[in-house]
Amino acid sequence: MTYKTLMESEIYEEPRVIEKILKDNIGIVERIKEYIKSRRISSVYISARGTSDNASTIGKYLIESVLRFPTALSAPSLFTIYNTPPILKDSLVIGVSQSGRGEDVNEVMAEGKRQGAFCVAITNDTESPVAKIADEILPCWAGEEKSVAATKTYLAEVFNLYLFTAILGGRKDLLISLYDMPRYIEEVISKSSEIDVTRYHFMDRCIIIGRGFNYPTAMEFSLKLKETSYIFSEAFSSADFLHGPLALATSDLPVFIFVPSGPTYIHLSEIISVLSEKHTEIFAFSFEKIENARINFIFPKRIEEIISPIIFAPSFQMIANNLALEKGHNPDHPRYLKKVTITR
Repeated sequence: MTYKTLMESEIYEEPRVIEKILKDNIGIVERIKEYIKSRRISSVYISARGTSDNASTIGKYLIESVLRFPTALSAPSLFTIYNTPPILKDSLVIGVSQSGRGEDVNEVMAEGKRQGAFCVAITNDTESPVAKIADEILPCWAGEEKSVAATKTYLAEVFNLYLFTAILGGRKDLLISLYDMPRYIEEVISKSSEIDVTRYHFMDRCIIIGRGFNYPTAMEFSLKLKETSYIFSEAFSSADFLHGPLALATSDLPVFIFVPSGPTYIHLSEIISVLSEKHTEIFAFSFEKIENARINFIFPKRIEEIISPIIFAPSFQMIANNLALEKGHNPDHPRYLKKVTITR
């Protein structure tokens, strides 16, 4: 198959990456589970930046809902600028970094290690600084990612967090569902590649809405549109959207909304009705037909809401890739950006 961009080719690699994680990482997670049983863990503390931070936000929802550990996303400035880190000795500290070279993420991990916390790294480079700090490593197995816009590494990070949560929580049902993902992701990639994005050729701003597990999905889609098409996109939780940002709704501001089949469905449907009354153009990602959606991408198989972020990812990644091309941009090399961003 001939690909138009590196980004597109790396999206098509995602099923293979997921298969590799299932094959090689279950034993690692089982080992982590046994170690955690012997320690007094009271909370989970995750450190990440950018795309990895969006993946980690999904991890927060997963860990809190399945494992019931209070879970926080780190504020790295407390470590690198203010030198006032929180107490981490009874926490499980997880560093999520594609390159493993982010100085701020690594400082959080190093401080956790100094305090005696158990540290786990989720990274695509097992020889990176974050991997060397960690007690255990969950590799992404994505191979080199050449496009600046992260796709397969994002999904690999997300999937590792699902695998981690399913095994530690003893959720065999969730684990069984994860084994179905490589085949389903292939179907979604194929179908989403056919979405006609020409309607959005002149779009320079938009709103993206999700709720619960898919609020971070909205954040990641927003980031991809910013990176690859230079669109001023803003992501909102559907609940937060009603607290002020609803005033932005107009007929010339498109809204993309993720509507899984599950507990958030009714609320999200209500949001769509409210937006429709304001003549807002809506693009809905869903598992059934959505009334009032101008464009409705319907997924080929209904799945539980808890795992829907895995399936939503390749569809919005493909849209971002194709829209960049439609606008005449190169999604592999966005202006001003480089593959590894080092921050403190």
